[in-house]
Amino acid sequence: MQLYARSSRTPNKNIKVVLKMDEKTAASIETLKKLGYTVKYKFYRSTKKSSAYKAKITKKTKTYINTSGKKGARYYYKARIMVYDKNGKLVAQTELKQCQYACRVR
Repeated sequence: MQLYARSSRTPNKNIKVVLKMDEKTAASIETLKKLGYTVKYKFYRSTKKSSAYKAKITKKTKTYINTSGKKGARYYYKARIMVYDKNGKLVAQTELKQCQYACRVR
């Protein structure tokens, strides 16, 4: 399983973070959705490359737009995949260290 966070700048000068993955992982997620599981993505941000990541938002899409932060500060982003059953109980999630970070200066 390979996960990559990628960042870019929006026309409004916000930071857009997209979670990318290999084909095998994407196919597994589609299979889980067909079986009735809910897949969500939790995005994290840090000012340090390898530690102190704090959860920012959980979404059903693989895209997060960061509109906050100090101007000129360098932020690192990661994400994890979270799988929930029909009752809303968390049944599986990826490790945060499995995701390669994205970096962008605000």
